[in-house]
Amino acid sequence: MNIGGNSGSGGMNLGGGGNGGGGGGSACSVESQFVYVLDSDAKLYKFDPPALTFTPIGTLNCAAGFLDTPFSMAVDRNANAWVVYTNGALFKVDTKTAACSPTAFQPGQAGFVTFGMGFSTEGAGSTKDTLFVSDSAMSGTTKGLATIDPQSLVLTPIGMYDQMNARAELTGTGDGKLFGAFEGSPYVVAQIDKSQAKILSQAPQTPVQYPPGGSNFAFAFWGGSFWLFVGPGTSTDVFQYDPQAGTTTKQKSESFAIVGAGVSTCAPIKPPK
Repeated sequence: MNIGGNSGSGGMNLGGGGNGGGGGGSACSVESQFVYVLDSDAKLYKFDPPALTFTPIGTLNCAAGFLDTPFSMAVDRNANAWVVYTNGALFKVDTKTAACSPTAFQPGQAGFVTFGMGFSTEGAGSTKDTLFVSDSAMSGTTKGLATIDPQSLVLTPIGMYDQMNARAELTGTGDGKLFGAFEGSPYVVAQIDKSQAKILSQAPQTPVQYPPGGSNFAFAFWGGSFWLFVGPGTSTDVFQYDPQAGTTTKQKSESFAIVGAGVSTCAPIKPPK
């Protein structure tokens, strides 16, 4: 997301099962089990959480408007990145080469132009994904949660959040859960009811201190932890939120501004052994 913010630590019960391998089935490629991030200059990186390393892949060549930049990203089970730009255009990106392909998605459906997004499976053991999006108006408010059908590219609103009115980045899991990192003071990691947009739990992220509306931020779940990428618009601090321990730790800083993060539902649910 082009602009983002802050959060703190607190407990959250992930529930469900999972293992150190793929979260939603065994027929997953190696590429589909990494976290991918995108910076404000449209450079795509592969992020390895255990090693805390960012490996450059390439620069996106998406034909968006001259002044338009990447806003958010999600990754599907085939390791394709879905990238929305600030003008609402949606592209598919090859995570091996950073090659970009336009889609027939019509920006502005139901008033959603820019949005955070993430895939989530239908449930534990399922290999069927749904792309969830959270409206992120430049004013900092939101129209709530919706889905985009990857085949028809039709956006279907679900509803407004019952306890939040802020922009959010989304991440899903291979056992069918959906979480959002909501912008605020502090930022909050919350589990979201996918059918009604109700907030099921909240975990404030107090160690992540950046002003809402003036920062870059992105969000992903991998190996039992949530990863928050937050910065002042020119760089990024990488935070790991461990919901079992209830701790949020700054792990490293990078000199580029991460605006999107995506991880497929093939990613591990528990820490690899």
